[in-house]
Amino acid sequence: MTNETSKQNLDSTTSESKMLIFASFLLGFGLGGFIDGIVLHQLWQWHHMIANLVPTNTLAGLETNTVADGVFNAGMFTITVAGLGLLWKSIKQNPSFSLSTRAFIGWNLIGWGGFNLFDSVVFHAILRLHHIRQVPNFIIYDISFFLIGGFLILAGIVLTRKN
Repeated sequence: MTNETSKQNLDSTTSESKMLIFASFLLGFGLGGFIDGIVLHQLWQWHHMIANLVPTNTLAGLETNTVADGVFNAGMFTITVAGLGLLWKSIKQNPSFSLSTRAFIGWNLIGWGGFNLFDSVVFHAILRLHHIRQVPNFIIYDISFFLIGGFLILAGIVLTRKN
């Protein structure tokens, strides 16, 4: 069997493809969280994990939020490592099986978009822990982040479809 004939896409139902798809999704979810944590929390400092609960305008508040950011990053690291572990396990179980590059990237994008939607719904809307940008007109940033998540998912779905 050639490598091309062993490549699977979205409509495959084998256990190997499900494991690779889930691994790719977890990698995208975890890496999307890392990008959020590194860029929005640390580099741009637009928000911190619990900024709505513990204001960052004092040193103690900033320290508490920094610890919460670290817990968040540890969670994203754990999800990313789980994705790598599943990827490794699936390759070891069936070395001749693989996802196409398009499908792998597509599922990573679906995972990243899934992170954005999860973050938007759970952390922003339900728990109200923070907003994408802690400014008076935060809703513009929150909606944009949500829409970017939807776009990433749609782009991923396009990539996972067979040519």
